[in-house]
Amino acid sequence: MTGGADGEAADAGTTDSGRHVRSFLGAYVLGALVPEEDRRVADHLARCGPCGAAYLEVAEAPSLLALVDEEDLR
Repeated sequence: MTGGADGEAADAGTTDSGRHVRSFLGAYVLGALVPEEDRRVADHLARCGPCGAAYLEVAEAPSLLALVDEEDLR
């Protein structure tokens, strides 16, 4: 992942807690971020209500993906 957890152009709005991290939430819930990025996202989510709400919308994705098997993808 490049650019760090500071967000990207699509998340360009800033708050008192810094740049938004919505573009990293998919990788975050799947555990695919490097430890430094994971820590940055977690810190931001603890301070930013809008990003925290966006996280709650995708937080169950790994559990739902686990219900899908190869046959479901054909």
